[in-house]
Amino acid sequence: MANEKARQLPQQDGAAYEVARDVLLQLIGHAANRASAGEEEWAEKRDRWALKLNTLRPEDTDAVREVLDREASVLKSITEGLGQ
Repeated sequence: MANEKARQLPQQDGAAYEVARDVLLQLIGHAANRASAGEEEWAEKRDRWALKLNTLRPEDTDAVREVLDREASVLKSITEGLGQ
């Protein structure tokens, strides 16, 4: 039983990492669109998210968790705003 749980953890970490990458990619895409429309503050956000994406590693669970906690809520607010 414990051995089975140990095998599941890396898979869960890997899934969380993939979701975190997807969140960052969506944020970068949105920011790139806004930056190309002349909104300079979005260029800074795009660069910050690109740096996070480039340095994010699956084994860095704290960084992955931060993206899922903080940046996913930013993405949610952006997508909710687009739906209005």
